[in-house]
Amino acid sequence: MAKGKQVMMLWMAQQTILLSLICVGLLICHKPLQKYLGSHQTYHLWLAVPILLLSSTIVAAMPNLFAAVQSQQIAHYSVLASKIIQAKNTTNYGLFASYIWLGGISIMLIQLALQLVSIKALARSATKVSTPFSRLATYVHPKVQSPMLIGIVNPKIILPVNFNQLNAQEQQAIINHEQYHHQRGDLQCNLLAYGVLCLFWFNPICWLAYRRFRDDQELACDAHVTQSLSKQQKISYSQVLLAYSQQAQHGLLHTHYGNKNILKERIMQMKTQQKGQSSIAVIGLIMVLGLCGLMLNQQVQAGGVDKQSVVYPTMRIEPKYPIEAAKANQNGFVQLQFDITPSGAVTNVSVIKSSPEKVFDAVAITALKQWQYQSSPNGVQGSKVQLDFEVEAPTTDVERIKVNAK
Repeated sequence: MAKGKQVMMLWMAQQTILLSLICVGLLICHKPLQKYLGSHQTYHLWLAVPILLLSSTIVAAMPNLFAAVQSQQIAHYSVLASKIIQAKNTTNYGLFASYIWLGGISIMLIQLALQLVSIKALARSATKVSTPFSRLATYVHPKVQSPMLIGIVNPKIILPVNFNQLNAQEQQAIINHEQYHHQRGDLQCNLLAYGVLCLFWFNPICWLAYRRFRDDQELACDAHVTQSLSKQQKISYSQVLLAYSQQAQHGLLHTHYGNKNILKERIMQMKTQQKGQSSIAVIGLIMVLGLCGLMLNQQVQAGGVDKQSVVYPTMRIEPKYPIEAAKANQNGFVQLQFDITPSGAVTNVSVIKSSPEKVFDAVAITALKQWQYQSSPNGVQGSKVQLDFEVEAPTTDVERIKVNAK
């Protein structure tokens, strides 16, 4: 349980940093990206977020989570006394932080559930209408102030009651806008984005990125709908946007056609010629290849060792820092040699070298005997590891692992 919690916290810390870097980059570069790539490609660049998380999850689930060990190299692991002292003498802040994180997720899921109930009640009380422009079931409702698409399983378009006052071209443009949301799977994308936001709700950058993602979604739909409209038709479309943006709400489970936050940006976009979508596949391929390169880099950063002679730890128990050594502000290390059976168990543990002698040997041996490695046909003989015992201030919860070739 403790080990799984440590791995989860490490993964969350890593992903928070990586997500922040990607989101900040997209937010800062949004205007030039919009200018040179167009709305469609800029919107699709947000695919980098789920791709990154998926790649990182796959990497984390692989057995080479920790450094590789073979007879020709020594893997270095740091054991911090501050963790032991803090656990014994202070409040368990890690557990407290976990409860806060789970509490935030719970609140966001409750909010999502309440909106789901509200959307279902809205759909039940709406009146079905017929329109020649819509391929989806279309309804009107007096409480709806702006057109919206709802229903991930059974999609519906909900319109305000004054929709029939618009001319035929304006009606068709709005219906096409909502149908393009459905065609592109935007409701499913929104649910995925909200799921990511639930995990990283504590990161303000993620909230900004989520808002920008939803705005880019509307800009991309506008670009699709207006690309074939005349100048006068675009002016008419802008007027409809202005009218429906006054009381529109930002929902989690429906699209928000009347988005007043980016109304000016949406209108100004219609003055530019939007680029096509032919480069989306190329951009996606570059992103995937870049992330695959990152994954491969993580796997081979130990120095390109022979895979046949390498196994990886799947469970690592951290030694208990001797209390007396911690109180005496005493650092040290223990170099250990051991064998790994075909099933991955650790046997024949012996001390190669330690400093100070006999101070950390016992706890190091006890911990190493509990490690579990990846299974292999013949096991590994003469593997080596060095445990560095260090007294440090608790400045970070991120584990530091260094691998040096012997």
